[in-house]
Amino acid sequence: MASAESYLKALRRFGIKPGLERIRTMMEWASEPHRTFPSVLIGGTNGKGSVTAFLSAILQSAGYRVGVYTSPHLVDYHERFRINGVMISPERFEALSVWAKELAERVERETPYGAPTEFEVLTAVAFRHFAEEQVDIAVVEVGLGGRWDATNILEPDISIVTVIGLDHTDRLGPDHFTIAKDKLGIARPNRPLVTAEHKLGVLHLFEATALQISARLVRVGAEVTWQLHHADATGTDATFVTWRGNYRVHLSLLGTHQLPNFGCALAAAELLRERGWAIGDDAIVKGARQAQMAGRLQLLSLPNVPCPVLLDGAHNPSAATVLARALRTLFRYRQLHLVFGVLADKDAAGIAAKLLPLADTVWVTQPQSERALPAQRLADFCVPFGKPTRVCPSVKEALLAAAQAAQGDDLICVTGSLYLVGEVLALFALPP
Repeated sequence: MASAESYLKALRRFGIKPGLERIRTMMEWASEPHRTFPSVLIGGTNGKGSVTAFLSAILQSAGYRVGVYTSPHLVDYHERFRINGVMISPERFEALSVWAKELAERVERETPYGAPTEFEVLTAVAFRHFAEEQVDIAVVEVGLGGRWDATNILEPDISIVTVIGLDHTDRLGPDHFTIAKDKLGIARPNRPLVTAEHKLGVLHLFEATALQISARLVRVGAEVTWQLHHADATGTDATFVTWRGNYRVHLSLLGTHQLPNFGCALAAAELLRERGWAIGDDAIVKGARQAQMAGRLQLLSLPNVPCPVLLDGAHNPSAATVLARALRTLFRYRQLHLVFGVLADKDAAGIAAKLLPLADTVWVTQPQSERALPAQRLADFCVPFGKPTRVCPSVKEALLAAAQAAQGDDLICVTGSLYLVGEVLALFALPP
């Protein structure tokens, strides 16, 4: 395990490199394991993980053997590879990492493409794992963007692009339209494309792209609609209507922002049914209730902490807006203690602008990552909001300090980065 992790972390020095040549070459030399199973490929700025959780839960409830590949991980690499909810074993991960390392070194040695990246090696591990375990279907989350992401060597039965927001603008482009063009690179000719995008200009691009490649476009909000019945800190009750039927569901993932995410998963399930997959109405209802996802509006009761702790990895202004809405509408508390840390390449000011107005006290810290924004610099972004702010060198110290200041009817919210959330889960040995 340690050797695989050391090797993968060392690959980070190669960063993110556009192009599919390296992963394609690795897969060709491995006899193309990614072509041995059907798949659904899920991209978009926000909501990818939630759609993945809902759709995989529906398919598993229908009796299928479902491979799930997600990123990033919260605690360790094993989380990224699951079959019917079970993470890859340390022994299996080590063996496949050694295999992928040999392939990657051969690509670096024998081709002009350079060394494969960390994500490309992990993607190779996922595809061979799913092939050898003979999954019925893989639900795969795009890592970054779409067109040049390593996952895009798949030929998915269905492509989903959730919504388009401004994130990774240094790599994907400065505006929604440019980012959408990159993310639409996962769409396939004559295969369905699902989206919850609603911004008119961007939606026109989706429509034009679908027309150009003869892809059926399913718009969540138009072909899939819903009526909200009730939402609180235990989940959301709603009725969904598709072109095939009506479904009264309870969504286990918290927040009304999950309604369009479930809509994307439901649309994909309906499309799979049309392609012959045996997915009953009961599987849709059960999947909605049983979907799980760590680190997104995850409410915890922790030892020696007097009040509930909410974990949410909101790492861009769009996600922070969703979290702020949930803090205003779903939860009841006397005071909000914000444990806040972000990465240096994120819009710290934009995230702070959404969350700081709701906080009573702010405990600024930084994730244990070379990409972390130093806590003192993050504190500077908090000054304009005039909230009592304390700088803590680690999330452990920040959480303990917040716990000492909190009362039983308060709420502590840890947010700003999935890395930060992962550290809290690891600190209390909680499953990711």
